[in-house]
Amino acid sequence: MQEHIESLRKLQTVDIRIRELTEGLTRYPNEIDELKKNLLEKEESIQLKETRLEELRAQRNDFESSLRSNQESIKNSEARLFDIKTHREYEALQKEITDTRKESLEIEDQTISVMTEIEEIETALAEEKGNYATIKEQYAQQITEKEKKIEELEISREPAEKEKSEIVSKIDPKILPLYEKIFKRNSRALALAENEKCTSCNINIPPQLYNEILKRIQLVQCPNCKKILYTNP
Repeated sequence: MQEHIESLRKLQTVDIRIRELTEGLTRYPNEIDELKKNLLEKEESIQLKETRLEELRAQRNDFESSLRSNQESIKNSEARLFDIKTHREYEALQKEITDTRKESLEIEDQTISVMTEIEEIETALAEEKGNYATIKEQYAQQITEKEKKIEELEISREPAEKEKSEIVSKIDPKILPLYEKIFKRNSRALALAENEKCTSCNINIPPQLYNEILKRIQLVQCPNCKKILYTNP
């Protein structure tokens, strides 16, 4: 039975290593995906600001074009005032000039508002692009490091799996299912029994049961955590 215990201890060591390798092979790709996702979100944020900036600049150009057109219209209308013969036509043209000037004032207010927003976005965009360049470089380095770790883990997993197969081939098939059930449930299947205590859950082991462990004739499970108990020779 001591041989079986030693084989199970070796198997547990390998299983823990394989589990760590598997967790790493899951965790690092997820971390890489998260970094890429964060980078993409920053790129999209910059793109949105650039798009908005283009829209605002187009609006500003339209407003400036409208102002020039209104100024030209007012100039032409004022020149026509001297050629008008009737009071009614004079008043109509004056109203047209007044309305155009009022419209120009509104356009000027809109232009100021747009230019203010343009300045704010340009400032935010310059800062965001600067931060993005720094973050992109940092993320690229992190991604490279994580990809290297993935490669190392993949290289390590094959020999670990091979070692596990070799150990399993030497274990009594009647014992293996019990080990696998406990390992899956508790992350560990074996625990050291020392000074009549289970070092895993710290419960006191009944003397008669502890004697059974010392005899190493059969597998003994902890009454509390159900792990297979063993003692050091």
